[in-house]
Amino acid sequence: MFFFAVIVLALAVVAGALGFKGRFKDYRGNESTQANKILKWSSLGGIVLAAVIAVPTMVYTQDPGQAKVLRSWTGEVVGQSMGEGLKFKEPWVEVIDYDIRNQQVVFANSTGKEPQDANGPQITVQDREGVTANIDITVRYSINPEAVSDIYKKYLSQENFIHRFIENDIRAGVRTIPAEYGTLELLNNRAEVEAKIHEYLAERWEKQGVRAESVSLQEIRYSDDVKQRFDDAQASRIRVEQARAELEATEVSAQQKVVQAEAEASANRTLAESLTEPILRQRYLDTLKELAQAGNLVITDGNSNVLIQK
Repeated sequence: MFFFAVIVLALAVVAGALGFKGRFKDYRGNESTQANKILKWSSLGGIVLAAVIAVPTMVYTQDPGQAKVLRSWTGEVVGQSMGEGLKFKEPWVEVIDYDIRNQQVVFANSTGKEPQDANGPQITVQDREGVTANIDITVRYSINPEAVSDIYKKYLSQENFIHRFIENDIRAGVRTIPAEYGTLELLNNRAEVEAKIHEYLAERWEKQGVRAESVSLQEIRYSDDVKQRFDDAQASRIRVEQARAELEATEVSAQQKVVQAEAEASANRTLAESLTEPILRQRYLDTLKELAQAGNLVITDGNSNVLIQK
């Protein structure tokens, strides 16, 4: 487009020069007014046409969420544009668009067929025990606007950048982190695995001007026999927890009884220690007095002989 506009503009300039300076003459040597008018209007039309073709190569618009790399016709990066609005450039400069909004990469294959919105199929991994699993994952990321020039120099298009950098790193992270976990650990610690994959990507991408926004492990799928082992282990764990709870309840009940018995023994000891001989003698006399006042006092000699009766 640029070279076509340059050629048209050059022809228009030449035609204009001839049209405004040159003169057509007839066979007698007289100037041809009609021919000269046609030449002038043709030259003017050529200049207008060249302008119409050339102006679009000098103007471009930038929308929110975009960063643009400015590349010369030789392929050299000559600038970068980040602000939105209408902008101007040299006709020989090409504009390369980059989307810097939050973007999503999905690897999934839950139904045996790759979903239409997925970047690729499920990622197959091996855990620490060598057991194979398939993982569905969604990763969200964004590009630092100031990094698009460097990204372009390495990958040229954003599509290449996504395929060769973003997607490859996600596959590497998803295959690296689960290898640190056993089968049951991987199934029981999904949030921890997510966090480690996020940390892995964030550390690698920060140097390239990419921010790892979020990581979501949608599903971890093992074969049916492994799933059965997991279900059996879960059921066994539930039974163990129930038995532990019952044991703890029994121990608590036993401890309560021990505490109660100790409290009663302590109370009895305290009571026994408080009943000294003078106190017992006084209580005896008080009891005799109460019986005498009630007319129920009978004192014998131990041989059924009444000594005192009141």
